[in-house]
Amino acid sequence: MLILAIETATERSSVSLLQDDRELAAWREDSRHDLCRRLAAEAGRVLAAAEVDFSLIDLFAVGLGPGSFTSLRVGLATAKAFAYSLGKPLVGIPSFQAMCRQVQSRCSCLLCPILDARRGEFYAAFYRPGPGLPEAVIPEFVAAPEQIADRVRRADSQVAVFGHADRLSARQITAFEEAGAVLLSGEVVPDARAVGELARARFQSDGPDEPPPPGRAPLRPIYVRKSYAEEAADIDLGLR
Repeated sequence: MLILAIETATERSSVSLLQDDRELAAWREDSRHDLCRRLAAEAGRVLAAAEVDFSLIDLFAVGLGPGSFTSLRVGLATAKAFAYSLGKPLVGIPSFQAMCRQVQSRCSCLLCPILDARRGEFYAAFYRPGPGLPEAVIPEFVAAPEQIADRVRRADSQVAVFGHADRLSARQITAFEEAGAVLLSGEVVPDARAVGELARARFQSDGPDEPPPPGRAPLRPIYVRKSYAEEAADIDLGLR
C-alpha cells in the first residue's frame, strides 16, 4: 500500500511517502513561516523523488494535533484536498499517538508526550504502548508543567515524559523528577512517517475517516483550547 502522510503540528513539518512501513522518500524542515505556500509543493517533490504519481497513492494520512492552530489547518486542508481530488481515503492520527509510536521501543511504561502550547503551558496526554496502536489513557489536555507533573505523580505506573521536554525550566524539570517521571533525552516531535504507519493500521482495521462513514463526523484538528481570536470574541460577546 502506498501512503502519503503529512504532519504539521509543530514548527518542524514533514511529509513521508511509504510503501507499507518502508519509507520511500520524505521532507522534514522548519517551515513555520511559509507552510501554506510550501506544503503541497513539497509533497509533490517527495513523490517526484520516488518517481510515484499522485494517482497511485492508496491512502492519505494526516496528523491532527494538538499543536499550532494555523499549521494544523494547513496540513488537514492539504490532505483533504489531495484525498478528495483523487477520490482516495484519508485517515487522521492524533499527533501524540504518532510521538508515542516513535519512542515506544525505548520504554514499556506509560508515555506522556508534551508539546509547547505557549502562555506557560504544554499540551500533554498519557498513552499506554502496545503491540498495536498506542492506547490513550488520558486524552489531550493543556496545563502548566507543574500540573502535568502532578498527574504523573498520581499515575498507577512509571511515566516517561518526552517531546518538548528541553523547553522546561530547571524548576519544572525538578517537579517532574520529584514526581517520579523518566525524562527521555532529545527533542521528539511528531513525524509524518509514524503518522503514515499508524494510519495504515487504522485503515486496515476501521476503514477511512474521510469520506466519513455513516455516523462519523468529518475530520477536525485537535485544538484542545481556543485560539486567541476565539477567546477575544468570547470576551467581546460577553460569553465568559
